[in-house]
Amino acid sequence: MWTLAGINCDFSIITASLCGALAWALNQRRFDRKKKPVAFMVSLIMGILGADSTLEIIQKIFPGYFSGGRVVGAFFCSALVITFVGNLIARINTFQQNRKN
Repeated sequence: MWTLAGINCDFSIITASLCGALAWALNQRRFDRKKKPVAFMVSLIMGILGADSTLEIIQKIFPGYFSGGRVVGAFFCSALVITFVGNLIARINTFQQNRKN
């Protein structure tokens, strides 16, 4: 186990975050080729950093279903954080286009 920016993480957390980022990258259609690597890295890093918080939220919503520990939180955080950001960007763009008309 090693420390990344003050957060203890092991390779299972990194692997789960990588898998979440790859699952997102394979299924997304919103970003072009130039933005996709940046979004992938954001997803990967946020999966590592947000594993604990996401796991707490998941355990409150679905108590007793996920017992994988921080790995589950890393996967879901990595896959969902960039989805939320992408949706937010799309809504802002739609709002700006509607405002111009």
